[in-house]
Amino acid sequence: MSTIATSSGQSQSVAQLPFPFGPLLLAVLPNSGPVAGGNTVHLLGAGLSGATSVLFGTTPATIVSQDVLGLTVTVLVPAHAASTVPVTVTTSGGTSNPVPYTYASPSTPAPPTATSIIPASGPVVGGTPFVITGTNLNGGTVTVNGVPATVLGSDPTGILLFGIIPAGATAGNVPVVVTTAAGTTTVPGGYTYI
Repeated sequence: MSTIATSSGQSQSVAQLPFPFGPLLLAVLPNSGPVAGGNTVHLLGAGLSGATSVLFGTTPATIVSQDVLGLTVTVLVPAHAASTVPVTVTTSGGTSNPVPYTYASPSTPAPPTATSIIPASGPVVGGTPFVITGTNLNGGTVTVNGVPATVLGSDPTGILLFGIIPAGATAGNVPVVVTTAAGTTTVPGGYTYI
């Protein structure tokens, strides 16, 4: 207990607030990130000043900065397997309550599929413009009988791939293959040099 003086000069007892109190963690912003870690997050709360340790699960994070009021701590997230882990802050006043943080696996792009090539035939000398239809064709390269075609681009949805047929060795039907970062697909029916 402590005393304060009133305007009439009398003293009055008042209860002392329990400061400093243990750290209270309210939020981790953002509350998710890559399994590789290395991203910056801000911890928001009260009583966080003088943070000596921040744990993501059982793995320590690197403390980058903290404000003198104890409201924020900025850290670099450590690497961790894909899962949700508790984040805690430790100060001289104790360890905070846990707040969840989710490690997300990088999304795996879907493999390409091809349904047709239009036109399906053209002269052996090449130079014929083509359109391949399918899915997930963005960024694809094309070979016709193993020879790279000139790819001009794809539509934003990845269902169309445009290009120019290369010259062929001889007349006949040959395979057409589309390759993206996510895999390879063969166009049904191939392409026929005439």
